[in-house]
Amino acid sequence: MNSNAVYPNSNPQKKFVTTAWLDKFAKTGSGWLIIISGSMAPLIQIKDQIFIKRTASSHLHIGDIITFWQGNILVTHRVIRKHTKSGTIYFIEKGDANANYSWVDAKSIIGKVRKIKKGDREINLDTLLWNAINRTIGFSLFSAYVLRVISRKAPFIPEWFKNIVRKIFGITERFKDKMLKTIFGS
Repeated sequence: MNSNAVYPNSNPQKKFVTTAWLDKFAKTGSGWLIIISGSMAPLIQIKDQIFIKRTASSHLHIGDIITFWQGNILVTHRVIRKHTKSGTIYFIEKGDANANYSWVDAKSIIGKVRKIKKGDREINLDTLLWNAINRTIGFSLFSAYVLRVISRKAPFIPEWFKNIVRKIFGITERFKDKMLKTIFGS
């Protein structure tokens, strides 16, 4: 993990996070933040708190929730693909409630979300159950990404193959929705 990720581009004008928080995170490698966006709903809602811990990019996988710098703003989204090119590790990230995907250089990542506080309830994402849920959601979002890419860049792909990917996406989406409804009730 690049320790410079806490202060990327030497830009002291960071939005929504204090210098004191950044200094503490740089020293301890962990910290709590309050969420101000609904991009990770329904799992992480506005006003929920997340516990971020510095994590080496080699230990990040599809489905993990990461916090990274996007310009001068910290963003928390899910990893849906990991890719190495010319020795540099990149991730494709996506907010669960967003339609867009983007590439993130591993150097921009400050850590992995390990816990979520929802009022007086705390969810530990390092448990076997939550690892399975997060992997399922990650693979579901990745299959949707694959569908989008092959439809746009390779229209000659046979329809039967696209249908298989759509079925995988549908199954994982239903499984994800059922798990989240069971856990959070709805």
